[in-house]
Amino acid sequence: MRENYINQKRHRPLLSVAHNFGNSLVSLMNYIGDDHFVGHLLKQARKTKCSRLEVDILKREFYPKELLTEPIITSLNNWMNWFPKMVEDNGASMDFVKSAALTIEFDLHNSRIDPISHKYIEYPYVCNVVITDDKGKVYCKKQEEWWSSGEKNLYLLREKK
Repeated sequence: MRENYINQKRHRPLLSVAHNFGNSLVSLMNYIGDDHFVGHLLKQARKTKCSRLEVDILKREFYPKELLTEPIITSLNNWMNWFPKMVEDNGASMDFVKSAALTIEFDLHNSRIDPISHKYIEYPYVCNVVITDDKGKVYCKKQEEWWSSGEKNLYLLREKK
């Protein structure tokens, strides 16, 4: 009896999937080409003034097109390929997943000097992963962080002169 329970797929792990998917995507381990995923996304957001990326994980659709550079598309495709395995490995089933969405939004009007080296400008962002199961229950994980733009702190540079 206990063995059947252990092998039984459950809905509850979908919250862990939402958490792990979002954390992995924006982590320092997600490095593509010459920058991290979030670094590529922030550069493109600042360049285009489009501050919000929306992803339908199951339909494999990303918006807006202005944010979609090759490194961003490559990374998103890799993560979406991994999503079903992550669901299964966490003890749930893709049959339970009715929808799965990711949004990453930067606040381009708010910035700060990085608190460690004081050399760079950082921008805040929010990463949300929302999974809705076949019973209508919503599993949501929100992560709020800051990311360095690589832009030098001009105030610090002026002080050194």
